[in-house]
Amino acid sequence: MSLVICSNSIADGTAERQNQSIYKAWSFRNQLTSTYKIPANAQVDLQSVKVNVDGRIVLSRQNNVFYQYFGKKLNLDGATAPQIEDTPYHPLRVALLRRTEVDTSVKEFTLSDFANRVGERMSDSIYHPNLQDKTKVEILRNASGLDFLGYKITQDQYLSASNVNGSLVNAEEQIDADKPRNGSGSWTYTSGTKVFQRNASLEEIFTASAIFPDNPLSLSDGTMIVNISGNGADANASGSAVPWAVGLSRYFNNGNMDGFYAPYYNDDSYDADLELGESGYMDFGVARNDDGDLVAFHTAFDSAAQKTRRYEINYWENASSSFTALSDRLELSNGKYEKVRFTAKGETLKADIYNASTSKWETITEYSGAATAANKDSQFNPIHQACWCLHPVLEVGSAGGTNNKKLHIAHIKTPPILDYDVKKKNKSGWWETMDLLGTQRWCRAVESRAILDTSNTNALYTQVGVDSGASNRITGLNNVLILEPSEIYTPSRGANARQSLGFNSGVIDTPDSLNPTEFHSNFAPSLVSSQAMFVRLDNFNQRVVNALTGNKSQIIGHLPRFDSTQSTGRLYFEPNNFVWIDLDNPSEISVSDFNISFCYSNEQYATILTGQSIVVLYFRSKPKELM
Repeated sequence: MSLVICSNSIADGTAERQNQSIYKAWSFRNQLTSTYKIPANAQVDLQSVKVNVDGRIVLSRQNNVFYQYFGKKLNLDGATAPQIEDTPYHPLRVALLRRTEVDTSVKEFTLSDFANRVGERMSDSIYHPNLQDKTKVEILRNASGLDFLGYKITQDQYLSASNVNGSLVNAEEQIDADKPRNGSGSWTYTSGTKVFQRNASLEEIFTASAIFPDNPLSLSDGTMIVNISGNGADANASGSAVPWAVGLSRYFNNGNMDGFYAPYYNDDSYDADLELGESGYMDFGVARNDDGDLVAFHTAFDSAAQKTRRYEINYWENASSSFTALSDRLELSNGKYEKVRFTAKGETLKADIYNASTSKWETITEYSGAATAANKDSQFNPIHQACWCLHPVLEVGSAGGTNNKKLHIAHIKTPPILDYDVKKKNKSGWWETMDLLGTQRWCRAVESRAILDTSNTNALYTQVGVDSGASNRITGLNNVLILEPSEIYTPSRGANARQSLGFNSGVIDTPDSLNPTEFHSNFAPSLVSSQAMFVRLDNFNQRVVNALTGNKSQIIGHLPRFDSTQSTGRLYFEPNNFVWIDLDNPSEISVSDFNISFCYSNEQYATILTGQSIVVLYFRSKPKELM
């Protein structure tokens, strides 16, 4: 019997040879100055191992999923309102490992890399335009700055002071999914002047309709203003006015089965007396209809049809409207109204129209208090999760041979989101990502709730706005972390990240600090790998099969996740019993080097190791009685 000691380094301290690839702590080669003779029919045994497990977080499918929620905080008793069905919100899945990472491997992160990954994935998965890019995760340490205590998760908002003018460079078709998206044959848009014009050659029965996908409306005092006459617009000009519509909509990457840009669960019918003719999808809108009247509308759920559809807003019945003296719609006949404005604050949306003769904005409709049976149809629904990211929609029709009228976008105030892109998953709104993933059903689940059914006067909802200060922070909506499956915050299936983030509870709904929201870990997450490690002798021909991978393996020993004293730092392992493995060498072997590596059960390198690794091997001739 003979003993062989293998190591990647002379000591645990930094050494020049550690920087060379052949001396990594998890994979190294020892070259011999003279050949080492191993007898025929030999066996090998792992006598002992010494390694250093560094301060890394190891992720796999067992500990990388959680959910975040931004909405009204739910009552955890499961009975008292609000429960999930009393809100227009839905938990948002956060997967720390990407699909290509979780299927075949584990991933190891330094503490700072793990913090960056959590912050990145939470920012990508929050979807609200005023929260995107605003999640930051930092390492918590003690007063000395040495001991790791966990993480601080900060979720902030883009406030009104951050609002910028949207770029409004691109315009795309909003009605017919079979038409060119650039509007060819229907309309033109000049990005330099921001003028949208109906093509004169378009048949009179058709409406020119476009959405502007570059930037979403800020929900922290964000405004959109569209000129309907004057300043490059003439759709509402006196004597030659045509039907027009100005609205806000989520973006559609795909048409529905009827060939329209709308949810698969949307019915393109609407209240008949709206008299809108052909019209593209809008979540909220204001229009001059075919009769020349001012109408307002939103898209809401129709429980009878089990679909969403367009409902008229009886704005003259709204307590805050400038038109309460009317008993019906305002007639837009004299051209004195020149602009339409939408203002979003939290969940609330207000629509105004500018009276050039008085130089004043007049309120069409706004949120005027908690919904009641009497006012539910006179104010817009809350800006719910499926339409968090709202984009301008412009429409121009024709009348009396007038076919080429124009609208002009004065501006839209938007948060300065980095890399916003409605055509990429996790880069814009919740709807847009669900649409790309083919999981619109989750959006339908939200939109079908009774509180969003305009005709259901029993299910009422109190909308949330912004604070009364200069910041216009969205208040009344809470950041919540769901780290384990919850019967309250549903769906939250597969949540398993409580331990890896260091929290005592599966639902974290009370932050350590507000404005911005901060969550602090309750304990330092374990830095020991949840994956057991194995030792490989890579340049011999031992008889080993890894049944998990279904292949021959070079593994000679199994290491537990910790020794008898600790789970990180210097660990020492010595098996209690010898396990002799045949090398299958019928003749003597002359060995010039030993190749050692450490891996997980899937044969992936265990790069969680650092510093000095030592492996001690026994070699012997196979006993004759076993031959």
